[in-house]
Amino acid sequence: MAAYHFREERLRMIMDLIYAQKKVIVNDLSAKFKRSPSSIRLDLEELEARGLISRTHGGAILAENIGNNFIADVNIIATREASYAEEKQRIGRAVVNIINDGDSIMIDGGSTTSYVARNLNRKRGLTIITCSYHLLPTLLEIPDAKIYLTGGLIHRDFQDQIGEITIDSIRRFKPDCVIMGIDGISDRHGFTTTESAMAQIKRQMLSVCSKAMVVADSSKFDKVCLMRMAELEDVQYVVTDSNAPKKYVDLFRDLNVNLIQA
Repeated sequence: MAAYHFREERLRMIMDLIYAQKKVIVNDLSAKFKRSPSSIRLDLEELEARGLISRTHGGAILAENIGNNFIADVNIIATREASYAEEKQRIGRAVVNIINDGDSIMIDGGSTTSYVARNLNRKRGLTIITCSYHLLPTLLEIPDAKIYLTGGLIHRDFQDQIGEITIDSIRRFKPDCVIMGIDGISDRHGFTTTESAMAQIKRQMLSVCSKAMVVADSSKFDKVCLMRMAELEDVQYVVTDSNAPKKYVDLFRDLNVNLIQA
């Protein structure tokens, strides 16, 4: 097997193995990834620091608090859009009620943000910045919207643009509001996503705005992914459906985060 040069890719593959096999052995991982045992131990230390695994003598197991809540990957975007469609439609309508005519909005790609995009034509004079070429056809149907596409390397699975060009482009803007999807919401691990490249984009989007909004259906609660994007208190709004667990209703209230249940 070819050597793996990108650490985050290797970490995700190790997590896939732990999730499938329930445990891994350092020497087995060393042979599989053609890395020294000491290098593999550092990888396991990193995963343990993220709260995803517990190291054992000679290996590792899935962290007890993760259980069945770890998300290793996401389905293709068409499949994701079809799941929880009614809830996502309500979320999309609720988000637009928070937006004002004339606002500047930065929005990333995803199944839930696609429903937001379908409702943006209810507002006038918007400026919209996106890294998602998947959303672009929908956004182009808004006749008076000014639209910026960030550019960058195309991520085929997510139909988003990623990498340094995208990040540099995002830094040029100071939008009124950022709207982003997420793969996991956990009281212990915050907002997480499956992909390192997407986590970088989301963090950069978060850094350029004064009002950040996470949109996610209730299936994303108590889920944990490999890459931490932000702490729960780092956003101003979370828009979800009416089935969100009550403990999060209380938690977001205590954190002064506006939780909107559509």
